[in-house]
Amino acid sequence: MAKLEELIVNEETRVLCLGNEAIARGAIEAGVQVFAAYPGTPSSEISMAMIAIAPKLGFYAEWSTNEKVAMETAFAASISGIRAMTACKHVGLNVAADTFYSFMYMGCKGGFVTVVGDDPHCFSSQNEQDSRWLGVSAQFPVIEPSSPQEAKEYVKRAFDVSEKFEMPMLLRSTTRVSHARADVQFNKYESNFREGVYEKTNRFACLPALARANHPKLLERMEKIKEWLPTSGFSTIEGPDNHNEFGIITSGISYVYVKDALKAIKKELPILKLGMVAPLDEQTILEFAKNKENIIFIEEVDPYLEDRISALFIQNGVIPKIHGKSSGITNKYHELNDRLVAEALIKVVGGAIVPVNEIEKAVEETKEFVPFRPPLFCAGCQHRAAFWELSKVVRKKDGIFASDIGCYSLDPWVTDTIICMGGGIGMANGFARVIKDKPIFAYIGDSTFFHTGMPALANAVYNNANINILVLDNRMTAMTGFQPNPTEKIDIVDVAKSLGVEYVVEFDPYDFENGKKVFEDALKHEGPTVIIMRKICANEDWRRKRRKGEKIEVFHIDPEVCIACGTCIVQYQCPAIRWSLDTNSKGKKYSVIDPDMCTGCSVCSQICPVGAISKVDE
Repeated sequence: MAKLEELIVNEETRVLCLGNEAIARGAIEAGVQVFAAYPGTPSSEISMAMIAIAPKLGFYAEWSTNEKVAMETAFAASISGIRAMTACKHVGLNVAADTFYSFMYMGCKGGFVTVVGDDPHCFSSQNEQDSRWLGVSAQFPVIEPSSPQEAKEYVKRAFDVSEKFEMPMLLRSTTRVSHARADVQFNKYESNFREGVYEKTNRFACLPALARANHPKLLERMEKIKEWLPTSGFSTIEGPDNHNEFGIITSGISYVYVKDALKAIKKELPILKLGMVAPLDEQTILEFAKNKENIIFIEEVDPYLEDRISALFIQNGVIPKIHGKSSGITNKYHELNDRLVAEALIKVVGGAIVPVNEIEKAVEETKEFVPFRPPLFCAGCQHRAAFWELSKVVRKKDGIFASDIGCYSLDPWVTDTIICMGGGIGMANGFARVIKDKPIFAYIGDSTFFHTGMPALANAVYNNANINILVLDNRMTAMTGFQPNPTEKIDIVDVAKSLGVEYVVEFDPYDFENGKKVFEDALKHEGPTVIIMRKICANEDWRRKRRKGEKIEVFHIDPEVCIACGTCIVQYQCPAIRWSLDTNSKGKKYSVIDPDMCTGCSVCSQICPVGAISKVDE
């Protein structure tokens, strides 16, 4: 990642940075004064950069408890005349939906930008939502950059367009733009920070009578943007202008794939790149397509452009042959790449891909030697310990286990359902009404507890649901990059008790004997229980100790005692433990601990059936 001083330097320069850092820089150059967000991959680095930069430049930035609160915080600044921004991942936009649907009716004053990070291929998400549809549904103007440089410039333009039309703007990024690293041109900026001024008005009270009046005004503003679009520069046409047989319409990162794919198949075709995808630049689209026999749509994930522009063609009597997801040249799922796009274009325009490059050749030659390794808990992770303890008290077949979104989603032993943030406790509430012969468990992280867990817990207390709620408190939002959360100031024990939970217990997940007793006691209790398993994230604790030069206690396996039963490797699955390439004096294989990975959690020594594992003396 780029250094902090590089991101805030106030001069003309070029910096190698992530797409998300380029987005943060764009907000700085645009003069943003308020930023609020909840972390979520692939958008987290925007927030991390903004929150690190804010104290240096004097604007306000916060980690909010969830995306809805973040959007409300930023929007309040906007209607006070201040430029404001929020960022989230695609499913986070769902959390904020109740808010932004009403915001669009009211409009804004200071520029207001929401950056959403879509995650094609579900690299770190539970679905492949295409946020362009939400933008259209809520009447958000949606812009879509194709590179880190363009992302920086689009953020700046988004603030200008937002103020020009008094409309909140949605910038859609995707994983390959957000996490790409590129050489980005930084420009000088002015720090013109001032106090907001809110003028008393009924414009921002979304009551039925006012909403009825505001809806037509929203549609009028969208029409004005549509009229302005052909001269905005958001739509660009390139390639041969005398080629009437084929034309490609694309946007975002798909444009980059198209350019690379055309090189690979040695073709030159006209390309219409749409920078704003809602509303559509209908005039430019129709002009581009009027003499084309075939129009090829390249986009990810949904056939959004294909469906909407095909309807536009029919309405205007422009009837080229359509090629895209509906015709099967690309899939309606997962992300694209240059090879997939090249193969799609060949199906329509013919040709062949030039021989594979050296990187692809190397991948093919070595892939059989790369072991398949699914995501798993880090070495020493307290969540692994928590689930191991739970699995020993209540086997999977004997209980119902509703999980949530976080590091604990990696549980390999008991989890039955994973839906969304806060969904674990909500699902447990429902299971409690229809399953009477099995214990019901829900588990949730500390950050997620404050995000959307408390309403579901209140529901469990109010309706006296007989469920057991495990709060896996590792003192931070670990899965998205170790961001802080309200546990620093608000004790979950106090919150649970204040909501009326009678059985609230907190313990160290590394303490197996105590943990077993806590679970057994909870199962005897009628009504909701809350069990808080508190231990700082092992990975972060390990890093902090290394930075301070503190001693890290590690463990060792005695090869003469080890019976190679696999408890520590196969069952507990600690990545710091592996099979030795040698055998002990009895001719048997044995397990060994990598001292550079061991965090000293001691769990392996507690679960070893023959006592072969002990702490290293030196």
